Amino acid sequence: MRNAGYDRGMFVVYEGLLYLVLIAALPYFLVMGLFRGKYLANFPERLGFYRSPARPHDLWIHAVSVGETLAARPVIDELLRRRPQTSIVFTTTTVSGQSQARRLFPEATVTYFPLDFSRSVRRFLEHHRPRVFGTMETEIWPNVTRLAKARGIRLILANGRISDRSFPRYRAMRRLVGPILASYSRILAREPVDRERFVTIGAPESIVETIGNVKFDYQPDLRPLEIATELTSMIAGRRVLVLGSTMQGEDEVLIPAIEPLLREGDTFVVIAPRKAERFSAVAALLSERSLRSLRRSEWRAGPADSSLQVLLLDTFGELARIYGHADAAFIGGSLVPTGGHNPIEAAMAGVPLSFGPHMSNFREIASVFLKNGAATEVRSADDVVRFARSMFTDPSEHQTRSEKARRTVEENRGASAHTAERMIELLA
Repeated sequence: MRNAGYDRGMFVVYEGLLYLVLIAALPYFLVMGLFRGKYLANFPERLGFYRSPARPHDLWIHAVSVGETLAARPVIDELLRRRPQTSIVFTTTTVSGQSQARRLFPEATVTYFPLDFSRSVRRFLEHHRPRVFGTMETEIWPNVTRLAKARGIRLILANGRISDRSFPRYRAMRRLVGPILASYSRILAREPVDRERFVTIGAPESIVETIGNVKFDYQPDLRPLEIATELTSMIAGRRVLVLGSTMQGEDEVLIPAIEPLLREGDTFVVIAPRKAERFSAVAALLSERSLRSLRRSEWRAGPADSSLQVLLLDTFGELARIYGHADAAFIGGSLVPTGGHNPIEAAMAGVPLSFGPHMSNFREIASVFLKNGAATEVRSADDVVRFARSMFTDPSEHQTRSEKARRTVEENRGASAHTAERMIELLA
C-alpha cells in the first residue's frame, strides 16, 4: 500500500472512527428500524452478506439516492447501446434510491452499497467481482477506493462536483483525500470550477476532465398520468402552480403566500414535498389555513371535486408528469440552504420555472438556466407568487420562458455519451 501513496496509519484511525460512529448510532438505527422499517432490513447487505449466488460483473455503478440514480440512467442506456453484453451491479445508499434503482434497472443486479468497513467491502468485492467501479457524483469512500484499487479494479468518478459547502472540508482533509483521488483512472467533472477544485484537493491534473452534466441527458417520464382526465377536471380551467420538492422551512412560508392567490379562484396549486416525513406536516399546514386540499394517496376513483384548491402530492414518481399540467413552477430546497433540486424535469415539460438563491447542489445547471433567461431566481415566497402571476397574466412571456426552458436542456446534452465512452475504455 505504500506504493499507492496511502498512509496506513490514517486508514486505521479512519476505520476506528467508523466503528465508534456505528456504535453510537446503533440505538437510532434500531428505533428507526422498529418503528419505520428502515435500516434493519438492508443491514446484512450493507455488511456484505447476500442471499443471491456470487457472480462476476463487468461494471459496478454507485448512486447515493434518487437523483444520482436517475442521472445514471442515460449513462447506462448509452453504455449498453455501445456494449450490450456489459453486466452491471448497481448500488445505492438510501431506501428511496434502492426502490428507484430496482424500477429503472431491471437488467442490473441491484443491492446496497457496503458500509465502508474493510471486511464489508471485501465481502462485497468477492461476491460481485466487478472489473470497473464507477461512482456517480462525489462519493469518496476511503476503504472502497483503496480495496478496489488493490484488487486491480479500474475506478472512474462520473458527473463529479465539489459543492461550495463541501470544498473547504475536502481541502482540509487533502492528506487523506488526495491519495484516494489519485487511485482513480478518470474523474469526469461537470464544469471547470469542479475540475479546478478536484485538482486542488489532490487529484492529478492528467485524470480530471470537464465533460458537462449528465443530468441534462435524463429523459423523465412525461407520459400523461393515469388520473390525467380527472386532474384536468379538478383543475377546471384554472392556472396551475407547482411547488416541487419543497423542504422544511419553505412550505411554512409558501402556503400563507399562495393563500390570496387561491382565494381569487383562478389558481390551482400542487405541492410536492421532497421527503415522505413532510407529507403529514404539510397536510396539517393546509388544514390550518382552511384550504381545501386532497392528498394524492387518498384520491379514490370517481368524479374530481373542482372546489379543491390544492393537491398534496404525497407519492413518488409522479412529479415529472405533474409538471405537464403546470403553468408555472417553483423548484424547492432553494429558499432554504439545503442545496436546491434539479429543475430539468420541469424545464423538459416546458414549464416556466423559478428557484431560490440556494442552488449549490445544482450550481452549474442553475447558472445555465439563469444565463439563458430560462429561469427566474426568487428570494422569498412572495417572489414565487409574483413570478406565478406574471406567467399567468402574460401569455407571450409564458411562451418565451417555456421555449427557453426546453431549448436550454437540449443544448446541454451529451455528457452521458462521453461518460459511457470513458467507462468502456476502462472495461477494455
